[in-house]
Amino acid sequence: MSDTVIDSTSVPDDPATPGTSSAPGDERLAYRGVFQRVFVRPEIGAIIGALAIWVFFWAVAGSFGTANGFAGVLDVSATLGIMAVAVSMLMIGGEFDLSSGAATGTMGILVILIVKETGDLGGFGLSLWIGIPLSFLIAMGIGFSNGWMVEKTALPSFIVTLGTFFVLKGAKLGFSKLIVDQIQVGRTDEGHGYDFWQPIFSGEWDRTLHQFEGRDTVYSIAVIGGLCLLVLAVCEMYFSDRDDKKPAGMIQFVVGVGGAVAGAVILHTTDSVSGNWLGAIVIGAGTIVGLIGLGIWRFRPAGDRGSVLFTTEVVRPLAGGVVALGLSVVAARLFDSSDATDLFFPFTEQGLRATLFGLFAGAGLTMLIVAGAHAKRVSIMTKTIISMITAVAIVGLAFFVRAESESVKFRSEAFSVMLVIAMLVAAWAIMGLFFEERLSTDHSADKRGTLLVVAGLVFILIGFTCKLLFTTNDEVLAGVSPAKFSMRILWFVSFTAVMVYVLGRTRFGSWTFAVGGNKDAARQVGVPAARTKTQLFMLVSGAAWLVGMLLAFRLNTIQAGTGDGLEFQYIIAAVVGGTLLTGGYGTALGGAIGAIIMSMSQLGIPASRWNSDWFFLFLGVILLGAVIANRSIRNKAEGIRR
Repeated sequence: MSDTVIDSTSVPDDPATPGTSSAPGDERLAYRGVFQRVFVRPEIGAIIGALAIWVFFWAVAGSFGTANGFAGVLDVSATLGIMAVAVSMLMIGGEFDLSSGAATGTMGILVILIVKETGDLGGFGLSLWIGIPLSFLIAMGIGFSNGWMVEKTALPSFIVTLGTFFVLKGAKLGFSKLIVDQIQVGRTDEGHGYDFWQPIFSGEWDRTLHQFEGRDTVYSIAVIGGLCLLVLAVCEMYFSDRDDKKPAGMIQFVVGVGGAVAGAVILHTTDSVSGNWLGAIVIGAGTIVGLIGLGIWRFRPAGDRGSVLFTTEVVRPLAGGVVALGLSVVAARLFDSSDATDLFFPFTEQGLRATLFGLFAGAGLTMLIVAGAHAKRVSIMTKTIISMITAVAIVGLAFFVRAESESVKFRSEAFSVMLVIAMLVAAWAIMGLFFEERLSTDHSADKRGTLLVVAGLVFILIGFTCKLLFTTNDEVLAGVSPAKFSMRILWFVSFTAVMVYVLGRTRFGSWTFAVGGNKDAARQVGVPAARTKTQLFMLVSGAAWLVGMLLAFRLNTIQAGTGDGLEFQYIIAAVVGGTLLTGGYGTALGGAIGAIIMSMSQLGIPASRWNSDWFFLFLGVILLGAVIANRSIRNKAEGIRR
């Protein structure tokens, strides 16, 4: 299992020194800090890419960032994501299934033929209560057949499932022509029990029909509270616990939190410029005071902070970052932000301006982060200076964006987010200056941090869910655009959550990594390799059945060619999500994020008024970029040793 990540929390403690990691001579057991542990996660590249692509399309397309835009992205992601997650599981197990795309259409057509009324151009006339379980059993049989043939023949799964792909493709066309004499098969609603099953597979939630006047309050409290919990979690996992807790620090922490809350109230209740500035200053001051109080209360003071020393490794990325940020400003000033004249394919003048600004600004901030990483090896003081320079640079970019933009979303939303990021960077620099970074394993602190992370993410999820699912009376009066969230999204989220748990918390998940890393070695230590791989093939077929049901109840009529060729998109989504083609490494969550990236691209290109014929070119670039970025991030993170 050479490709699996060894988490630092699994390292045994030295009995003589509680909370510290043993075996200092073994590089595999070297302690990893919280950020390094994050960056060796397989899906981290996909998460960064998803955020970058969303920000890009949010900037150039009006629909992104609205509830309707989110609903569209999630709806397109749903069926693609369910299959991408299942295919990720199979690829982690070291196998491929090229029949997965055709299987989705096969399952949809099969259930329609089973329930379609008998007679001329009819089906078998059975109830959906029979057709749905029967089609599921057939799907399981297809998956079992794929796994059994791969194991018994020792042929590559690529060859076996390629054969299954042609069998299913031919069966869809042949039986459709034989039974209904056309390549289009319908209708699902002819089956007995349709009224029961339809809400399960194709029900919708129309947010315009559900008003909640306290929505924005719940959203603000949940998101801000969640972000605060995430910051506390990082502090718990980054800094060393002190043995003698200081109650005075707790009092300062509470005062700081109260100040930040007061600042948020000022922002929420005033519309004047002076009120906004006052609220922002109070929030910033309260945050810094609160974090320092937290440090005094819980963390060990820093020792020797060193002196400010700019080495070549620090100066080069620092200078490069400053130059790149300067070029971003120059590029923004050279072009007219309101000129939509075509310059050259595929850019208008305003589009080229936005692209150049984004590329240079992103490159500049990245180089400043790299400079900070190098400065950390020099001294605490040097790292603090670089971090403060980064915070000042973000503030400068925020004010430049605000001054140069006419759109409200840039002058308000983007400006506010950038200021919050700058505040957090500055606060983190101050914390790092005064308190000692942890350099050894502390299981109790990591456990507390993990619980805080989970709680923070749950809070944020609740806030965004409330914001997306409900409207207010003011929005209804303003004629807010309708947004419908389908059951497909719920199936997608639920399936992903279950697979994340199975892969990360169960014995079957460990077996999946084992057989993907080295099948023979896994078998020698007692892993049922053949059974595990067969079950993974059945998992993919089960996911194809679920997608087939979602398609059948959504479309009511399915073409014989539905699903053919989509298996490559499932594989692309899995690879973009960080799964290795060689097996033994990846996550289920990565496959879901990869599907969301592809869906954002599919919807963002036409929303940006580009020619959608270039989607596959964009998809290829995403694939190559994701593979290179994932490998680079992983190698960099794995190469850092304290």
